[in-house]
Amino acid sequence: MLGSLQSEALLSFRHDTERDRTVLHRRRTGGLCHVSKPYWDGTVLGAQVVNPTAGLFAGDELRMRVEVGDGARVSLTSPSASRFHAMGDCGGWVEQEFDVGAGAWLEFRPDLVIPQGKSRVSQTTRLTVAEGGEVVFFDLLAPGRVAHGESYQYQRYSTTLELELGGSLVARERMVLSPEDGGWPLRVPGWEVSYYGAVWLVGAGVTTGEEVLAKLERQLDSEGVRIGVSALTGGVAVVRVLAARSVLLKSSLARVREAVEGMFPLLRGGRRTLQNL
Repeated sequence: MLGSLQSEALLSFRHDTERDRTVLHRRRTGGLCHVSKPYWDGTVLGAQVVNPTAGLFAGDELRMRVEVGDGARVSLTSPSASRFHAMGDCGGWVEQEFDVGAGAWLEFRPDLVIPQGKSRVSQTTRLTVAEGGEVVFFDLLAPGRVAHGESYQYQRYSTTLELELGGSLVARERMVLSPEDGGWPLRVPGWEVSYYGAVWLVGAGVTTGEEVLAKLERQLDSEGVRIGVSALTGGVAVVRVLAARSVLLKSSLARVREAVEGMFPLLRGGRRTLQNL
C-alpha cells in the first residue's frame, strides 16, 4: 500500500565467554523498530525497543526476531504504548519471534497495545525456548483510547501466541476481538472498561513456585482486579489479570513481577530499563 512501512528487525544476543557478559552481537533495525544502546549492569543486558513513528497505520507490517543465545541474559522493554490507528479495510500486521537458548534468560516487558477506533491488526507471537532456558514475557492490552472517550471502537484485533519448550509445543492460543464477533469478551460486569495483562513464566522455578502463585492469586483479586493462574506442563505457567483501570493493571503486574523474583532471581537485573511497570 502506498505510504505504508514494511520493517524487519533482528536482535541477536550472545554470551561473550572472554568477558563473561552478554553482548548485542547483531542488530538490524529501522522503520517501525529502533533499539536503544544496551546497558550491562553486571548481570543482565538491558535494552529498549521503540517505535519511532506514531504507531501502525494501514498497510504497515513489522517483523521482529529476537535471538538470545545459550547462556545470554537479556531484558527488553518497550517504554511507550503501541498504538494502532484507523485503517479502514487495509489492516496492519505484526510478527514477533523470540528464540531463547539453553541456559539463557529473557524478560520482555512491552507497554500497552492500544487498538484505536477503526484499527484492524493481526499479531503473531512465537516463543521458542530450549531446555534450561528461562523467560518472563508480558503482554498488555487496552480497550482503546479511554482518556479520549474511545473504547471498543476498533474494527478487529487478532492475536496468536505459540510457546514451544524443549522442542515440544506447550501452548497455542488465539484471541479475536471485533464488534462483529461480539465485541470485547474480557469485560467484567459493573466495570466501564477492562484492561488485560498476561505474564508467561517459563523455567525450572515455576515447578517449585506453585504456593507463591496461589498466594498471589488470593492477594491481588479485588474489586477492581481479577486474576487467574494456570499451570501448564512442567516449568510453564501463565498469570492473567483483568483490571478496571490502566493504573490498576500496571500496579498488579508490578506486584506479579516482584512476587516471582524468588522463582526467577535474574528479574532483579535489568532494572535500569524498568520504566513501564
